[in-house]
Amino acid sequence: MHNDLIPVLKEDHAVLQELVHAVQSTGDFRQKQQLTNDLYLSLNGHMAIVEKTVLPMLRTFTGHTLPDTFSRQYEQMREQLSDLMAHRVDLPALDAALDLLCQTWTLQNERERLFLLPAIERALDTDERAYFALRSCDRLTREMRKGLFSMPSMLAPSMA
Repeated sequence: MHNDLIPVLKEDHAVLQELVHAVQSTGDFRQKQQLTNDLYLSLNGHMAIVEKTVLPMLRTFTGHTLPDTFSRQYEQMREQLSDLMAHRVDLPALDAALDLLCQTWTLQNERERLFLLPAIERALDTDERAYFALRSCDRLTREMRKGLFSMPSMLAPSMA
C-alpha cells in the first residue's frame, strides 16, 4: 500500500503538537485566533486522512473494533472543534474550548502512537504479503499456461 503513510501521520502528529503548544502559549488574542484556525484545519486534515485511508484498510485487515473506536473518538473531537470555532470571538470561552480540545488531542495523539500506528504497520505487512502472494500466483498461472501451450498435444496422435 502506501510506504509514506506512517511518516505522513508521524509528521502530522509533530505539526499538531507544535500547534497545540503554540496556541496554548500565546497571549495575543489575534495570534491565538490564527493559530486556532491553523489547528482546526490541520486536525481536520489529519482526521480525514485517517478516516478515508487508514480506518477502511484496518477494517479489512483487523476487523471493526479499533477503527470504530477511532471513529467515535474523532466524532468527539469534531464536536469540540465545532465548539472551538463557535467561541472564537470570546477569549475566555476560546481558552476553555482550546484547553479541552488540546487535552483531547494530546490523549488521541498517544492512542494513535500506541495503537493506530502499530496496527497500520501490521496491516501494511499483511497487505504486502497478500500482494506478493497474488503476484506469485499470477506468475505461476502464466508459467503454467505457457507450459500447456508448448506441450505437444496428447490427443492429436490418437485422433489420426
